[in-house]
Amino acid sequence: MSKKFLLKVLVALCFVAVAVVWLLSAIGVIEVNLAWLIAAFAFALAVIFIVYGLAAKTLGVVKKFYIIFGAVLAVAGVLALVGTIIEDKLVLPIIAIIITVGMLLCILAVGGKKWDQGDNEVAGYKDYRTRKKEEEEAKRRAEEENNDDKNV
Repeated sequence: MSKKFLLKVLVALCFVAVAVVWLLSAIGVIEVNLAWLIAAFAFALAVIFIVYGLAAKTLGVVKKFYIIFGAVLAVAGVLALVGTIIEDKLVLPIIAIIITVGMLLCILAVGGKKWDQGDNEVAGYKDYRTRKKEEEEAKRRAEEENNDDKNV
């Protein structure tokens, strides 16, 4: 089973779980605060996307996207809890912590490497003019060797 398939299944299971709890709350079987339900859903998705971003063997950009998306979902979970257990003055520091931890996880996920590192920053890189000059010189040498072989 691939990681991408597992991600989709886990996200779908989160949606199903929230829908079932919401239905049970609507028909009166259980008593659930909607803010808590939204927060739990957002935090569950945040954990799923952050773990997937850390475990993915893809490009750095994709890893960073999943981790940042997970951090955004965590912020949404915090915002859902505003007014229930979180005081207004604590919201911005909590969001700042979530964002900085998300950025730290992005750095750790890609090993601190730049995702957009150009070829010209790689050791031994030759630009177009240098490569063309070397190709022309190699052709000239090959032609001289062919001419020397014919003269012998």
